[in-house]
This record gives sequence, structure tokens and C-alpha cells, in this order.
Amino acid sequence: MTAQTLADAARAAGSTRLEASVTLLLIGTVGLLLLLAVIAKVLDLRLKRDGEVIAVKGVISEALGGDPELFGLPLTATVRVPLWRGAPVTIRVFGEVPSREIKQAALRRVKRTATAELSVRARIKSRIGVAPSASSRLLRITRWG
Repeated sequence: MTAQTLADAARAAGSTRLEASVTLLLIGTVGLLLLLAVIAKVLDLRLKRDGEVIAVKGVISEALGGDPELFGLPLTATVRVPLWRGAPVTIRVFGEVPSREIKQAALRRVKRTATAELSVRARIKSRIGVAPSASSRLLRITRWG
């Protein structure tokens, strides 16, 4: 009887170890699947945000190019849309203008366009430099080509 009891105990211990490793394998597999689902969701969200970046940049560029006072000036906008909703879109405007008044007009135009045409909050950062020589450079470009 003792030999049979020892054999039963050994079989039970072997099956317990097997169940533990199967359980551990299942937990690992479920964890890996959850991680893949989270990565897929973040990548999908990033893809949507990239589309929003292109749309916002197009709206701002059209506003800057459509203003007769700003037409021809080397102004460029970059847009950063945060990954999570609720945080404001960051719009940076780069370039050089010949006077402080034109710089203010460009910023007003971007702010007005952002509030009127965008359905999200926007934070506008100016990287516009004022260089009086920019007007003579612009004049040269428009005369010669």
C-alpha cells in the first residue's frame, strides 16, 4: 500500500506542476495579447492625429497665403497635435517679416483662423523674426522671379 500511495502522490505532484506551468503559460499569453491590443490602439490613435495635423496645417497655411498683406512672405506653420484629446494643438509660425505690425497681423490672422475654423483648442507660438531687410529681399524676389 505504501508503494501505491507514493506513486499516487508522485502522479499528483506531477499533474500539479503541469497545471501550474499551463496556467503560467496562459497568463503570459493573455498578457502578451493585451499588450499587443494596447500597442495597436496607440498606433491607430497616432494615425488619426497625423491626419488632424495635416488638416490643421492646411487650414493655417491657406489662411496665411490668402491674406493679401501676408502674401509672398516666407511664413511657415508647423503643427503638433497631442496624442490624447483635451490638450491643445500647438501651432508654431516661423519666418521673417519686414515690420512688427506685419508680424502682429500674421499672428492675429492665425489666431482668428484657429478659433473660427478649428474645433479644438489651439496654442499659437510665434517664431517670426522682424528683419527690415526682409522687405527689400521680398521686393527683389517679386521683381526678378
